[in-house]
Amino acid sequence: MLINTIDIMLWIWLVIFVITIILEAVTQDFISIWFSLGSLVALIICSWVDLWVEIIVFSVVSLVTLILTRPFLKKLMGRGVRNTNVDEFVGKRVVLQHKITKYEPGEIKVNGIEYTAILLEDSNDTIEEGSVVEIVTLKGNKVVVKKINDKEGE
Repeated sequence: MLINTIDIMLWIWLVIFVITIILEAVTQDFISIWFSLGSLVALIICSWVDLWVEIIVFSVVSLVTLILTRPFLKKLMGRGVRNTNVDEFVGKRVVLQHKITKYEPGEIKVNGIEYTAILLEDSNDTIEEGSVVEIVTLKGNKVVVKKINDKEGE
């Protein structure tokens, strides 16, 4: 029995289609759906055109669908920046509950919760209780603060 080129290409495009669909199904990001579409179109037309036309059609359909749909699908997936508690705290100005020195941590209250506050590493200040401080960052479970001048805090 003689196997012709059309039958072979039909199976090749079908295998490419199935592999890219499986690959797409097991990943969490869109990585091969465009090649699935390209191979599906090539599979459909393989009985009527030459091999080189099939390859061009596969490439063009895959590339065009990639260019046209990827930005839309990325927005649809909503892979934006997710804020954490650090983002909520940084820049917030609060009143110091207990005095802070270079060697002794103090205490602040943010959203009704008390946190241990420490000075910036390059700071040698002593900040008295009742002073306004700005949260610079979080370091482990401690809040790093800096003193706000009286004129800045008002």
